Amino acid sequence: MAESGHGSGDETAADPVAWHNHDIPQRQLENVQLTKEEAEALPVSREDSFISVEIKSKKKDMQENEISQPGEDVEKLKVAEPQGGTDSGFHESTKSAIKNEKTLGPPPTSHKKRKPGKKGIFFSYSPDAAYLEKKFVVETVRQLKENNLAEDIWFDKDEKNIDAPTWFTQRLEAVEKCRAAILILSDSYFQSTMSLFEGKVLLERTVSLSKPPQLFLVLYSPTDIPPQYAPFLDGIVDLTSGRIAKSSLAEKSSMVVGSLSIYLEKLSTAMVPALPPLVAETEFTGQYKKTKLCQWTVNDVQEWLAGMKVREFFCQAFAENGIDGFLLMALTEQDMVSYLSIESRIVRKKILSEMVQILDNEQKLRDGWHLRVRLKRPRVDTVYLVYDPADVRLAQNMKADLLKKNIQVDTHDKLGQSKEEFLQINAPRIAGCKNILVLLTEAAATSPFVFNEVVFAEWLNRTIVTALFKNMWCKLRPAMKAILGENPAIDFETKMYTDSMDVLEHQVRPLRKVSGIVLEQAYLNRMAEGLKPLQVLAAPQSGQIMWPLTEYLEPKVFISYQWDTQARVDDIRTMLESSGVTCWADISPVTRGHSSMSSRNAALMSRPETSGEPITSQIQRNMRACSVVICCITPKYIQSDNCSKDLTLAETLYKPIIPLMLRFLPWPPEGAPTAVRKILAKLSTVDLSTEKLFKQNFYQVLERVKKHLQPAKS
Repeated sequence: MAESGHGSGDETAADPVAWHNHDIPQRQLENVQLTKEEAEALPVSREDSFISVEIKSKKKDMQENEISQPGEDVEKLKVAEPQGGTDSGFHESTKSAIKNEKTLGPPPTSHKKRKPGKKGIFFSYSPDAAYLEKKFVVETVRQLKENNLAEDIWFDKDEKNIDAPTWFTQRLEAVEKCRAAILILSDSYFQSTMSLFEGKVLLERTVSLSKPPQLFLVLYSPTDIPPQYAPFLDGIVDLTSGRIAKSSLAEKSSMVVGSLSIYLEKLSTAMVPALPPLVAETEFTGQYKKTKLCQWTVNDVQEWLAGMKVREFFCQAFAENGIDGFLLMALTEQDMVSYLSIESRIVRKKILSEMVQILDNEQKLRDGWHLRVRLKRPRVDTVYLVYDPADVRLAQNMKADLLKKNIQVDTHDKLGQSKEEFLQINAPRIAGCKNILVLLTEAAATSPFVFNEVVFAEWLNRTIVTALFKNMWCKLRPAMKAILGENPAIDFETKMYTDSMDVLEHQVRPLRKVSGIVLEQAYLNRMAEGLKPLQVLAAPQSGQIMWPLTEYLEPKVFISYQWDTQARVDDIRTMLESSGVTCWADISPVTRGHSSMSSRNAALMSRPETSGEPITSQIQRNMRACSVVICCITPKYIQSDNCSKDLTLAETLYKPIIPLMLRFLPWPPEGAPTAVRKILAKLSTVDLSTEKLFKQNFYQVLERVKKHLQPAKS
């Protein structure tokens, strides 16, 4: 990591404060001393045929080997060319090089032009993309690397980190440092948390840096592109229209490479082609059993299929399509039918079940701790404090004040000697808390500890709230702005401490859940106005708002529900909004009270045109503005006034209604008023009544919502 909130520049493995900096020595390949006999035995690959190494006279203090340019004297290094230029001759030469690697080391590249490991062209795609889209991504990266960009493209699959606990962090760090980025845009891109953050980081860098990264957009499938990308649409590579839409994936990849190569070559610092494999894999060795599924090669997949006695015809289909572990994990049963012609249902089920078993076993491994932690259920009314070690006194005072309010508090235990160790030690504590409170101070703004905990908490999908003790928005790194910008924040800098603590308590443990207590409207308004998105609270002073909130003024979805399902409704709203679908939901207690669109838009309620507006007017206004109404079905809901009023209004305004069953009921539900029963009887419901059904069926909710949104967009 590049920044540090404290610590000296001289880092050691024993220094727990400076574990974040692990720079690899830049002179690993320098000062390689060769004797004349060793130089004469050095084999040359096809790429080396135009490269010669000038052997200096034997001296005790030998200087760096010089790399001559094409066309210079090649007689100084006598080597045999591969006979006939065949692949077999090439591999024989490569095998010989492997034997001598301890003496010779890898062939050096130009040290003068670039430093090892600096890959400046970031490849941004959705990690949740379907098989066909991921195959397009892999093919495009392969062709780009073959066009002399092998040492410039940063692609997480090739970095072999997609199974690491710091995968989320590494992608964000790479996108913060890149000189250029290729974005594969699709519906999946704007629905995935990871790719959404990457896009926000890149867009923020384009407006805040003197030398912004260059963005190259590729439209893989039809989707609605947010207006923030408008300045970069002129050079977009559109694969969705004309004849190219019907072309093969390889042809689409070739079109992308052909369109972008002329620009990417100008950004390249190495111009090195991808090296072919050293030795062709022809024998089964069982090595795949010791390798993570996501890192399997095509040969590993073939060996695995052979071990399951899968017919050779089906195995050949996997091989011809280049299915490695990365693509295997994206395959669905329908993909195997449509793209691999696996007609046997038994074979398809066997492959999928074996793959699930392997992933379950990997989760139980020692280095699968982050996967196990993600399944941990958080404790309600708990807070995990994220702070820089320099702010330990502030954190202790905050912890003491929260404990007085009967709110359980946890913090990091040890710092460790690396960010991996730091996360492994403290991840169970983060996962065990429902709420994450970030103490934003001058030290925290550039702290590696704060950054890693915030990113991990976001990966766990925890509720993140920022306690703003000092406005350091301009000092925050782009990834922190992307994550914290739209999450709620509380002003501890300019407001009274006791008032801010009341807002924090209400956020962690809303008083509306306390039975027998009726809250005054003024109190509810004050609590809602005390929470604002961090970018609204902090950015106006710096004149920067990365994501304008005007697009959220009119919600696309109106959520109608009863208070017995508050937590589940929050989950539904969060998942819809993370997919780009804005929502409005009443967050008042049992009787209608103050409402807001969501936590990210609570700031809008303080505006004159919305604050103080009667709740009935807010309901009618947002119902008219929305495109679809979601009603959350429970026994209490169907008998409530909220249900009757909301559904009747939706019916009057001709709004499509999607019923979500959060508690199982016979359909149409019995015990409901006649008018409600009549409305619901003609609708089909989505069953989300159990945790398993919620995870399994939520995609249906998203699909049905987007189907109703489509006419409004056209």
